[in-house]
Amino acid sequence: MDQTIRIGTRGSQLALYQANVVKEELARKFPELLFQIVVIKTKGDKILDVPLSKIGDKGLFTKELEVAMFDNEIDMAVHSLKDLPTRFPEGVVLGAVLKRGEVRDALISSTKRTLKDLTISDIIATSSLRRKAQLLRLNKDFNIVEIRGNVNTRIRKMEEGYCTVMVMAGAGLQRLGMDQYISELIDIDLVIPACSQGAIAIEIRENDPEISKLVDAINDKETLLATDAERAFLRTLEGGCQIPVGSYSSIVGDQFEITGFISSINGAEFIQDKAVGPISQAVGLSEKLAEDLLSRGGREILKAIRLDDPFEKRKELPLYGKTIISTRALETGDTLPDLLSAQGATLLSLPMIEIKPSNVPPGDIEKIKQLSSYDWLFFTSRNGVANFFKLLIDSTGNSELPASLQVAVVGSKTSSELEYYGYKPAFTGKEHGSAEMAAEFLASINPQNKKILLSLGNLADDSLKNALGINNQVDRIDVYETCQPKSADPMVIKQISDGNYDLILFTSPSTFHHFSSFVDTGLLGDLKIGSIGTTTSKAIREAGFEPLMTAKMSNTEGLTEAILHFYKQQ
Repeated sequence: MDQTIRIGTRGSQLALYQANVVKEELARKFPELLFQIVVIKTKGDKILDVPLSKIGDKGLFTKELEVAMFDNEIDMAVHSLKDLPTRFPEGVVLGAVLKRGEVRDALISSTKRTLKDLTISDIIATSSLRRKAQLLRLNKDFNIVEIRGNVNTRIRKMEEGYCTVMVMAGAGLQRLGMDQYISELIDIDLVIPACSQGAIAIEIRENDPEISKLVDAINDKETLLATDAERAFLRTLEGGCQIPVGSYSSIVGDQFEITGFISSINGAEFIQDKAVGPISQAVGLSEKLAEDLLSRGGREILKAIRLDDPFEKRKELPLYGKTIISTRALETGDTLPDLLSAQGATLLSLPMIEIKPSNVPPGDIEKIKQLSSYDWLFFTSRNGVANFFKLLIDSTGNSELPASLQVAVVGSKTSSELEYYGYKPAFTGKEHGSAEMAAEFLASINPQNKKILLSLGNLADDSLKNALGINNQVDRIDVYETCQPKSADPMVIKQISDGNYDLILFTSPSTFHHFSSFVDTGLLGDLKIGSIGTTTSKAIREAGFEPLMTAKMSNTEGLTEAILHFYKQQ
């Protein structure tokens, strides 16, 4: 066996914690082997501003990790077990689960209030239809809102007034050492947990005996038995984490007990029961419980929920029937497809820029290892954040920043990407370029004799470094590269040639210039062009063409707003 075992994980603070728990357990059992954490972003991480119930959930947080296993980029993947679909794709299996943590949901309140203290004046935030249904069952007049993001982001939103309290899994907060935010662990009789909540799972390739033997050494058999039964309950209901169902099981001696429920979204229709029997029959008992609930009206409840298809309402949306082509890079955290889709459009991707990690020289790797010597760390893009943390994890084995290091970012999207890794910026510039960010930072902070590290892309100029370097020592690391793709999707190019589209969007001068190299010059004159901002429009005009619309704000939201305004005027 290769002496380096690669453990795949999402990059959030909680996911990294769980992966490191697995790494430590394996290292304790197998000290002769080297275990490495490999971070991979999933679809669920990239779509942070759309309710989970609207985008589906099967494999939302797992698919990319499974692909990485098939491509031999990782040897195993660590998940929260409740995120895993109840049926695995062919070729992967559940290798092990660790001893289960806290199963209950937690009420989060900055004023230490409990569930019985809540009134209809409160704004209760949760990302789960299961929690929503059970809370509304307790009080049909509760005001419940959707919230997404990692634990730190949600707590920040609460503190900023987005909501008065939140409900989330207690295990995640405990694992992050954030118990101080928990005002109550909610009794299971009031809010039944998600199936297999609180368990950490290790997914492995099928027919991989070496890795199977490793993870089996840290498998907790009682947790596996209980969660297998709960997942059998969920599988029988053909449900994921975004339908209002839940279960909880317990083992006492040789007896197994499981409680489960099915609910309408508003909690008005609620069917609950339990099953008890020998441990040897745990899965069968759970499946029969699910069938009983379905036969007692649960099937009709779930059918009604699934028939409430948001796509049926798309015809009423302002961009319904519009085919829009995006030339921006396929990058993490790109919300443009979801924003346009939410308005009814069909978005086709024709990336004219590729983003890839840089081949960072050894001298810059040393800067990463010596982060504690810096006072400030600067990010000007989401890619700068994501690729920096990938490099940090590869270099040091974890994603921790020194407590003394302050972070500066430009824009809310870069700030959100930073918060994904568990950190809040000390300074956030407006949605401007490097020169504007430097001016804002110098005016606000006025740093003197500070040591500053910039995490940039290869095409970024030195304006930020030069401005900050007047009274400070500034180092730069290029953590990602922007380059022209080697090919373009011929089907999309043909669709453009045939005129079967409504708008093609260019999000930088490079996207337009690269696109021009893939098509005949004569086609450019007939293009229906949308531009993300004045700089991109200037480049297009200098080439002899005129955009139909230019966004006033050079970001995803501004571009979406400009497209809506353009078609409203038609």
